[in-house]
Amino acid sequence: MRAELTPFPSRHGDARWDRWRDLAAGAPPFLGPEFFAVSRPLLPGGEPLLAAAWQDERMVGALPLVLDGDTLGGFRTDHTPSFDYVGDDDGLAAIWRQLRDDRRWSTLTLKNVPAGSALATRLPALARGDGCPVVVRPGARHPRFALAGFEARLSPKFHANLQRCARKAGGVALERLPIPSRAALDEALAIEARAWKGAAGTSIAADAAVTHLYAVLARLLGRRGQASLCFLRAGGRRVAMLLAVEDGRTLYALKIGYDPAAVALSPGHLLVWQVAADAERRGLATFDFVGHDDEWKRKWTDQAEAHVHVVIYRRSPRGLAQYALRERLKPRLLAVIPEPRAPLRRGCQRDDVIGTHTTAARVRGRLSRGLGIRSGVRRALRGQPRVDRRLGAPSRFEVGSYVRVLDEPAVRATLDAGDRLRGLAFVPTQWAACGKVYRVAAHVRRMRDDHGRYRPIARTVLLEGVTCAGEGPEPAGCGRHCPLMFRDDWLEPARAPHHGPPAARGGLHARVRDPDEIFAGLDLHGRRDGVTFYPQMAALAGRRFAVASRLTRVFEHDRWTDTPRPVYLLDGVHCDGSALGDRGPCHRACALVWHEDWLVFEEART
Repeated sequence: MRAELTPFPSRHGDARWDRWRDLAAGAPPFLGPEFFAVSRPLLPGGEPLLAAAWQDERMVGALPLVLDGDTLGGFRTDHTPSFDYVGDDDGLAAIWRQLRDDRRWSTLTLKNVPAGSALATRLPALARGDGCPVVVRPGARHPRFALAGFEARLSPKFHANLQRCARKAGGVALERLPIPSRAALDEALAIEARAWKGAAGTSIAADAAVTHLYAVLARLLGRRGQASLCFLRAGGRRVAMLLAVEDGRTLYALKIGYDPAAVALSPGHLLVWQVAADAERRGLATFDFVGHDDEWKRKWTDQAEAHVHVVIYRRSPRGLAQYALRERLKPRLLAVIPEPRAPLRRGCQRDDVIGTHTTAARVRGRLSRGLGIRSGVRRALRGQPRVDRRLGAPSRFEVGSYVRVLDEPAVRATLDAGDRLRGLAFVPTQWAACGKVYRVAAHVRRMRDDHGRYRPIARTVLLEGVTCAGEGPEPAGCGRHCPLMFRDDWLEPARAPHHGPPAARGGLHARVRDPDEIFAGLDLHGRRDGVTFYPQMAALAGRRFAVASRLTRVFEHDRWTDTPRPVYLLDGVHCDGSALGDRGPCHRACALVWHEDWLVFEEART
C-alpha cells in the first residue's frame, strides 16, 4: 500500500478524481470531491492538497488538506457541515506515514471531526505512537434525532403546538424538489434572506461565492438523489425553505429559513416536521440539524453528535516548540493572568484594533500613540502614580429629563478657536443635534480619555440616541456608535416631545451565548479577532437584545478599514466601567462591541 500528498485534483482528466468519487459513494455528500471543489473559492488561504492511499490502482483512503505556511489543516470552510476521512484504517495508517515524512508542516489541525471517527481516534493513536504530541479538544455538538417514530417522542405540548399552528395556517404542505430550477433556488434564497440571516449578513444570498456553492450542490447532488430543496406551503404560499443533502441513511439540514411575515405560524418548526415525516416515509434513519446546538433545536431532540478538534505537533524542533508554547506555557500563563471573568489589566474596547491592517500600518498606528517608554521608566523608578479618583460636579439636568441643544450660533459662542469648551470638543457630528430635543441618558463625572488617562468631568451629560455615527447617510466617527458628551452650557431645559405609542421592535435580535463557549475561543488577552470580551458581557449570557448595528468597517489608524469578521452592537448595551476594576469608574458608556461568534441571531418575536 502506498500513499501520496499531491495538489488538489482538477476535475477533468485526473484519475484521482474518479477514484475518490467512487470511494466516497457511500459517504455523506459533503465528503466527496465535488463538494470540496465547489467550496474551494471560499478557502481563506493556503494550498489545497489531497492525501490519498492506494492499493494497486484502487484508492482506499482520501483526506483533503490545506497547507498554509507551516500549518497543515483540514480542507474546510464555514460552510463545511462536518470534516472527516473517507476510507479504511489501513489507508489512514499509510496516509499518516506520508504526512509524518513530509517536512513542510509543523502543526496538523483538523477541526469539526466526528468524535467517534477514525480521524479522531485512530489518527491520534498513530501520531502518538511516533512520538508526536497530540491534543484532542471538544468541538461542536450537532443535534440529531432518529426518524423512526420521532413524532411519538416529541413532548405532548410541542406536538400539540405544531398541530395548532398547522390548523391556524389553514393546512400546510411540503413541496420537495429533488432537482430545483433556478427560479425555485432564487425564491428559496430570497425567503432565507428575509429573516434575521439577511439582516445579519449571513444569508446565502449575501455572498456570490456562497450562492454559487449551494446552487451547484443543489443541482449536482439533486441529479444523484442526494439533495433536495424543500418548501413549506401555507395557504398556497411558500413561507419556509430547507436545503438538505442525504446519503441514504441521514438527512443533513444544511440551510433553513422562513418568511418573517409568517413567524406566528412557527414556519421553521412546521417545515422540519414535514421534512422529517417525509424522510421517515422514504426510509432514512436520522435527521441531522448540523450547526450549533441552538435552543430551538432542543425542542426536537436532546441527542447530539459530538465533534472534536485534533491538533498534532510534528516531532521536530519547531513542532515541539509550538507544542510547548501553546499547550504547556499558555495554560500556566492563564493561571497568573486574570481570566476574562475578572477585571482586565489592559484598557477598554476603545483600545481594540479590530480592522484589517498591514503590519506596517499597525506599527505606524502604535508609534502615533506613543510607545510609553518614558512613562514606563518613570513608573519603574517612582512606582505607580496616584490615580485621580475625583468626580466632577454633576450636571444640573436630571437623568431622564428632556433638554434642547442650543442652536449653532449659541453653541459657537461658548467654544474656543479649537471648537472646545473647558477642553471638551464639540465634534462635527454634534452640529446636527443643534435645536433638537433629547432625553438625558446619564451624567459624566469621570472618564478614561483616548490616551488612557483618568480625569474628572464636570457638568456634562450623555443624550439618548446621539452618537459619534451622526445622523447622516455617510459613515462618521469611528463606526462604533459611542455616545457623545454635552456640556451643560450647550443645553437648555425642554418639554418632552409628543410621540405616539412606541412601535413594536422588529428586525434582527441576538441572544448571548454561554460564557464557557465564548471563553474557549478567546486568546490570552481575552480577545477574539481583536475584540475584548468583558466580564460585564459574560453576565448577559442567555439574554436577548435587538441588534442596533452590524459593523463591517471601522475607522482606525486614520482610515476606514474592513473588519475580518462582522461585529455587532446591541441595543441598550453599554460599558458600565466594571472592566476597569478599581481604576474606575468611567462614565463614557461606550457601546460594547460583540463578535459574531458570541451571539445567536434570531428573528424578532411577535
